[in-house]
Amino acid sequence: MPDIDEPLPLPENPATVADLLPHLPVPYEYAKQYACVFSQELADRLVEIQQANPIQFRVTPLALTDGRYMIRTAILSECPNGLYGENFARLDASRFDEIALVPWAEAVALLPQPDPEGL
Repeated sequence: MPDIDEPLPLPENPATVADLLPHLPVPYEYAKQYACVFSQELADRLVEIQQANPIQFRVTPLALTDGRYMIRTAILSECPNGLYGENFARLDASRFDEIALVPWAEAVALLPQPDPEGL
């Protein structure tokens, strides 16, 4: 029988933020491997929550070339009780399964690239 205080093993290939909820806060070294990727609707809601609570630590959703948005999953190392805890508590947890966890390099490859002629 596992020790009740022993942390659950982290998933090798989490698909969504919902997969990480039992593990919060996740270690930074683990979280930084991924980006949280989500719809414009969820990006707008995230901005709205942060505007209503401007003193708290903020994250900025970045637009991707496929119409979705991303933030660093490393923010989950500060949830639910760390720097981002208060705003995290305002998010709709029933929608965490809509936030994909994408390997960092794959998400970064979807960021708009500057026009080399304009540099």
